[in-house]
Amino acid sequence: MNKLVVSRRSEWANRARKIGLYLNDKKIDTIGNGESKEFTLEPGDYKLKAKIDWCGSQVHHFEIKENEVTKVELTGFTQNKWVLPILVFIQMILLVLSYIIEVNSVLMIAFSTCLLIYIIYPITFGKNNYLKLIPG
Repeated sequence: MNKLVVSRRSEWANRARKIGLYLNDKKIDTIGNGESKEFTLEPGDYKLKAKIDWCGSQVHHFEIKENEVTKVELTGFTQNKWVLPILVFIQMILLVLSYIIEVNSVLMIAFSTCLLIYIIYPITFGKNNYLKLIPG
């Protein structure tokens, strides 16, 4: 039995949204949060890509051989889990400190700009790296 198994991690970001799975540039299915899907394929070379809205993953090339099971794990923008909440917390502390003591406005503007770039980059210039397909 030649199978492709795609497992999506359960994550907070994009929890309520399904991600499209494309095999050789053709949509084959969608996958929900924490879900696994199995596909029976003929032996050969394939390209797998995941997409959510205008964002997606890099193309994952793989080969299915006779009686082989190929596993791929799908994950979203992984830095959102810890880095983004920490950056927002630091931003809030800086904002509170700006009212209590005088915090340099250049520091506030610089940190706010970095935070904004960190939030916007994955859905603009980094849109083809928003999702990750990890061979398993």
